[in-house]
Amino acid sequence: MEWLSVTQLSKTLEIPETTTRRYLNTFDEYFRWEQIGRGKKYDPSSVEILQRIAMLYSADRETFEIKKILADEYAFTIDEENNDAATNDPPAYDISGKLDEFQKKQAEFNKQLLQQLHEQQKYINELIKNQQTDINQQKQLASPEERRTERFNQIMAERKVRRKLEEEALESWANEPYEARMKKVGLFRHEEDRNKRDEFVKKYIDKRFESYLKEEFDI
Repeated sequence: MEWLSVTQLSKTLEIPETTTRRYLNTFDEYFRWEQIGRGKKYDPSSVEILQRIAMLYSADRETFEIKKILADEYAFTIDEENNDAATNDPPAYDISGKLDEFQKKQAEFNKQLLQQLHEQQKYINELIKNQQTDINQQKQLASPEERRTERFNQIMAERKVRRKLEEEALESWANEPYEARMKKVGLFRHEEDRNKRDEFVKKYIDKRFESYLKEEFDI
């Protein structure tokens, strides 16, 4: 692939050129580049590193923290004898091992999530069963008008609790780390992972619904 200028990197990542240049200078040791005439050309792998740096800054990480993270993710040894050379050529980065580790962790997470969902569904079914029993008992004791009023109040209370929990869940989701909320779209863009957000909200509501509902009914 053709090596890229600062301007090309800026346009590719949709980051201002001044910001791109600042990242390149601040974290110079992590980029492969060659001096060509008066300017520098950067290896295409620089796109991934710049994107990582931008993501970490957007997550309110400090420069020294980012350098530590890059040192772990893109570690290499600098040859001091070549400091005056017109080329900075750290080795290519092999992320295959990290990918395998990520896939294993994701598989374990999915397994635990399915188990939790199963337990939650079992609990919800039991709760619905108990609620239905209570409703049936009330039907036997109350008049039709009283039953309608009671049912209406119950529905409104449940909606009120669910709406409150949804608002709390979305606020909590907004405070999650940037990397946890976003997903990669295309090559260089990120957007909110709506499936993960909806799953987060559902788990949040399921975990707290009973206690909030009891509080609403002063049980």
